[in-house]
Amino acid sequence: SDVYKRQGINAEYGDPRPTNMIRGCLIALALFPALAAAGPAATAPFTYGHAAYTYGPLHCVSDPCSVVPSCNKGAFADALGEFNSDTTISDAAINQVYSYGGDVEFWPSKSTPQACWQPADPANCNATSYYDVNNKAAADKYSKTAGVKSITALLDARMDGWAMIEAYNKYDACDFGDFYPNLNNLTAPQIETLGEYTAKLYCADPNIDGIQVDLEPYQDPYKESLQAFVTSLAKNMKDDDGKNGCKDATHPKGRTTSYFTFAHRMTPGFYNESLGDNGIYVFSGYDLRPKSLDFEYNNVTEFGMNLEEELGYIQDAIGPNGKFTLALPIAASCHEYETYQPMHGDGCGPACQGWYPKRDKGITMDMYVQKAMDVLTQAKWGDMFKVKPGGQFIGLSFWTWTYDMTYPPMKWFNNLFLPPTPSSKVLEILKQELPKLEA
Repeated sequence: SDVYKRQGINAEYGDPRPTNMIRGCLIALALFPALAAAGPAATAPFTYGHAAYTYGPLHCVSDPCSVVPSCNKGAFADALGEFNSDTTISDAAINQVYSYGGDVEFWPSKSTPQACWQPADPANCNATSYYDVNNKAAADKYSKTAGVKSITALLDARMDGWAMIEAYNKYDACDFGDFYPNLNNLTAPQIETLGEYTAKLYCADPNIDGIQVDLEPYQDPYKESLQAFVTSLAKNMKDDDGKNGCKDATHPKGRTTSYFTFAHRMTPGFYNESLGDNGIYVFSGYDLRPKSLDFEYNNVTEFGMNLEEELGYIQDAIGPNGKFTLALPIAASCHEYETYQPMHGDGCGPACQGWYPKRDKGITMDMYVQKAMDVLTQAKWGDMFKVKPGGQFIGLSFWTWTYDMTYPPMKWFNNLFLPPTPSSKVLEILKQELPKLEA
């Protein structure tokens, strides 16, 4: 994320450290231990249709340890607008943009560097969320893009960031130490305060129709505190009493909270108890059933089989009333890609072998996309993946338009997955196939 100049942080707190929390690899099975200004006022909080993930550059300057603002300029607005305006094949469009906002951060006071350790000292640990001013400007640009009706801010963090560094040669290149936001360190009142603060921060932007939470990992020992945060955030984004500024003429029912996860991990209980009436599950359709720690890719057949199996868990996860979207890879994920190029020396951890499915097997991202659409449009699913206002299926969410897809996500790592954006052939397939998902 663009963790730099901070809002609301007293000068007595420590200097910010640069780290990029763009979604890294998703681990579907335990292989590791342990509405916008551009759209009309809505009577419901949901915008139906397809969405795209967008991020700014990972590196704004050459030094990965530098403390500089984001340089996100909303550079993919033109590509999205061109896709939406091109009706040569169909009028299929991407009418929602997931625009990177910021992350959850813990900042101990300089005088008490251990203040954010468990249990966190509320007087000396500033547990907060961040919304970079340049990311806010990018969201505004995307809101004005042709065909775009809704903007969702992406909020992320790695609660297990230090464990990740230890697994990758203990490569803490900038010597920042363990500053990662482990929600387990907070008390219940502190988590509630964080949820309220986050809602107020993002609802102050009239372009933002909701927040997508990508705090990872949702597994023990983090599950309980992560669910408590999602519960608090969703309640505060819905804003029943209007005290957070999330209700206005454009958002009369408050704003949405979506949660990125795997269908096989979730239940209707999480949806109803935590996400609530304005909630959306974002189920991953990629990075499923990883084979090993070295990022060996899923071939196209394996990807299709994994996706079809995962889709079978959705009905049980959403119950009779849960809203959901399905995320699919149209550019590189950590297990569906054309090239994986590890960094040299320290930092490649258990994944120092390169993988080259495009070079060696002729596998390209359009093959994964076509396979995904073939699976989704099977008759056996009935109307489960048909987009219709008021229905449970919101639409597809496309991963991704970005600059650098790397893992681990800290800026000093450079284990690279390609390509970072969709090809013209991928977009052509979307134009051909998305009309099949219309009710």
